[in-house]
Amino acid sequence: MHYKVLTLVFSGWMLTAVTGCAQLPDKQATEHTLTFDKPTQSMSAQEAMSNGQSIKISTSQGEINVEPAVVSMAQTSLNSGAATGGEDDPWEGFNRVMFSFNHGAYKYVLTPVTKGYRAVVPDPARQSVGRFFDNLREPLNLLNHVFAGEINHAGSNLGRFLINTTVGVLGLFDPATSLFGLDKQPQTIGDTLAAWGVEPGPYLVLPILGQSDVRNGVSVLAEGFVHPVNHVTHAPHNYQLRAVDGVDDFSRLSDTYHTLYNEADDPYIFFRNQYLQAQKRDMWFGKQTSDEQSENEN
Repeated sequence: MHYKVLTLVFSGWMLTAVTGCAQLPDKQATEHTLTFDKPTQSMSAQEAMSNGQSIKISTSQGEINVEPAVVSMAQTSLNSGAATGGEDDPWEGFNRVMFSFNHGAYKYVLTPVTKGYRAVVPDPARQSVGRFFDNLREPLNLLNHVFAGEINHAGSNLGRFLINTTVGVLGLFDPATSLFGLDKQPQTIGDTLAAWGVEPGPYLVLPILGQSDVRNGVSVLAEGFVHPVNHVTHAPHNYQLRAVDGVDDFSRLSDTYHTLYNEADDPYIFFRNQYLQAQKRDMWFGKQTSDEQSENEN
């Protein structure tokens, strides 16, 4: 595989690889009523999350509250295949092999590296590292919002980048949020393709990068070539920066990932269904928001 593609293992998309979740719905979307299946008896973390319950897990960094990225949508036409995967996972054989390979890489390579990173770099410094890379990505968020026709969000991206690069000292701090109320508005190529009506395609587990689908897989690979870090510096320094970015992302989620993995009877099915149901949830909220906008225009 091309070296640039390999370096994507450390991209911000490691969040998807670890959590198995699609993007959280926006504020407007969360105003809709969600239906959860209430537990009637004691259940495992896997069962609780699959029934829409948040859980607390103990990690080396203390207790972490984990919110599920799955809702019950049995009454919607978008729920086809969500519970079992069904036709959403026609490449299950390949995906299971990649899932096992990725778990080994996370367990024996990335987890030890991130433990060392947490031991050496104090938490306030790690937060600044995360903010630095979030700020570096803002121009790509801006372009994706422009191509998706979301000009207001693009304006927020521009404002955040200018403020945090200057007042925030190259993004190490986030005065755009704390002082000016400009919240983060991330946008990937995959999000833009979705806005254009491109279907996600089948579920797909990428080597190291983790779970995805065809549309987001294309997005991850494309962003590896157009990411702003490639225009700030050149090889090998851009690869080193992306590596630090990925390690920083994974360090915040590795304990959660391993705890959920160990709780699941079949980790592959658990993480796959979390991803697919979250994907369908986002499709549903997107449809609801689109319908409301059409009604307001009429």
